[in-house]
Amino acid sequence: MADIGRRVGVTWAVLAFVLVWIAAPSTRAAWQSAASAGFHDTRVSEAESDTLGVNLGLRLSYTGAEHLAGQTGVIAHYDHDIDHLDPDHDPFWFMASGSLSQPMIRLGHSGVTIGWRTDVSWLQNTVFGLEETLQAQLGIGLDYQRQADAVGLALGGGYYGLEWDDDVPEARGYSREALKRSSDALVWKLFFQRSVKTELCWDGYWQQWRDQDDWLENQLFLAIHYPVNHSVMDSLNVSVSYTRYNLAPYRLQGKAPILPWDENLLFRLYAEIPLAW
Repeated sequence: MADIGRRVGVTWAVLAFVLVWIAAPSTRAAWQSAASAGFHDTRVSEAESDTLGVNLGLRLSYTGAEHLAGQTGVIAHYDHDIDHLDPDHDPFWFMASGSLSQPMIRLGHSGVTIGWRTDVSWLQNTVFGLEETLQAQLGIGLDYQRQADAVGLALGGGYYGLEWDDDVPEARGYSREALKRSSDALVWKLFFQRSVKTELCWDGYWQQWRDQDDWLENQLFLAIHYPVNHSVMDSLNVSVSYTRYNLAPYRLQGKAPILPWDENLLFRLYAEIPLAW
């Protein structure tokens, strides 16, 4: 799935932003780009493990005519791995994501809109044994916005693919073929954004992927952003992401679960640096 995942993710990102570029007016004000640098900790509580590291990121966002909005980004991580949950873990790992959205219907002056949105995310080679995951969805969103505050619910469907690294599962009697799953799936996402005066803002979401039988993955995310009036640095940020995976579909009768853990916390502290282009 690794090669397919990379091709799908890269193709989606390129096509999405080619379409935005064609549809967008030729003004730089609509585009924003930023780099980021910081530290992170991957916490696996069931193994009493913390893995510290550093990370670098790049983000590109667009807001233009008819409220068409898009964003894409990639973050590269380097782990100082001392617990070796995955005995053959490569300390470099990556995550990338992208989204496009546009409101189509406005309910008077209530601040409520209904529109379409599409998202893709890709994660590879984590310290807790995830070889690769690729998620892509298309759906509708119901949003309420008042000034800088917003809340919304998105419902959609798409593709969910996941592959676990074979080192730990192999010791539990699992073959590589048993560690891959891909299917059509449904997803719902509850998201929010809140500003405290003009000096602090925070945003987050709660998301669940499901197939026809059961849930596949739950994720909670929260980020806090503090603006910094500096010639180089734009903001200081802290984020935490909690993810839990359903391991039951991978389990073979008479065998232990493929992994001794099914959840993790990713903390990230980083500075964001605006880029001129």
